[in-house]
Amino acid sequence: MSGAGTWIAIGCGLGAALCFGVGDYLAQRLTHRHGAMSAMFAVQVASLLVLATIGAAWYGAPRAAPEQVAAVIGIGLVNTLGMIGLYRAFETGKLSLVSPIAGSMGAFAVAFAWLAGTPPPAVVIPGLFAVVLGIVAASTVDEPTPKRGASKLGRALGVGWALLSALGFGWVFSVLGQRSVALGPVWTIAILRLVAIVLLIALAKPLRVRPTAALGREQPSSRGRTLAIACLDSGGMVLVALGGAGEPGDAAVVAVLASSFPLITIALARVYLREGLRWWQWIGVALVLIGVAWVSAIY
Repeated sequence: MSGAGTWIAIGCGLGAALCFGVGDYLAQRLTHRHGAMSAMFAVQVASLLVLATIGAAWYGAPRAAPEQVAAVIGIGLVNTLGMIGLYRAFETGKLSLVSPIAGSMGAFAVAFAWLAGTPPPAVVIPGLFAVVLGIVAASTVDEPTPKRGASKLGRALGVGWALLSALGFGWVFSVLGQRSVALGPVWTIAILRLVAIVLLIALAKPLRVRPTAALGREQPSSRGRTLAIACLDSGGMVLVALGGAGEPGDAAVVAVLASSFPLITIALARVYLREGLRWWQWIGVALVLIGVAWVSAIY
């Protein structure tokens, strides 16, 4: 990577981390109020409207070959699964617990690049190992008196959903930058939002949920929160696409730096939600963050 490319990737990665960290904190309350699927649907609709407006005003109508659009739609399917995992984790798990696990997506992005034929340097492996150990430690739930009516099974499921999110976003972040070159980052993320909306509507009947419920009964505070989450989440994804569109190594830089967003989410959860973890879970959280920092420093 060139020096300029490196700094662009670093700036985009850190900017995405800030967007995701604040957005995830705001999203948890929305999922508790309306349910994961309804909250996610509302955010996707708001995000699509914002992105389509910006895309039409700044870039005009999207232009790309059908195969390029098809590739973005495929990414959108995996991205939607990652978002479902993230929102379900927020609904059933503790924010300061599930957020670091979801944040391990950066390490998974490096792992996916490894499987695709681009192995990381041997010095990166300890960071990946630390992430795995951290997930195991943080996933060990032992709370005899669950808070807010959440059961041990619910907390464990929250961890599982967060891990699904990390896997999905890890793959998406490893390929999104290069696939967004033809359409541009704004229209690319708009297509991801459209795919999510269509998929959520298709899943509504089998899952017995009404995805539009949040849109119909929101209070003014919820509408403002939904718009804020949509802008933060879309802004973070646009930065990921923009930062990863340069040299092949840029995607790894952006992914691992963007995955540092749990630092922000945990800080907000500690200050405003008064969330606490058991001592071994804190060790797990620390290992995940150390692993992410290790990989980020190497790249």
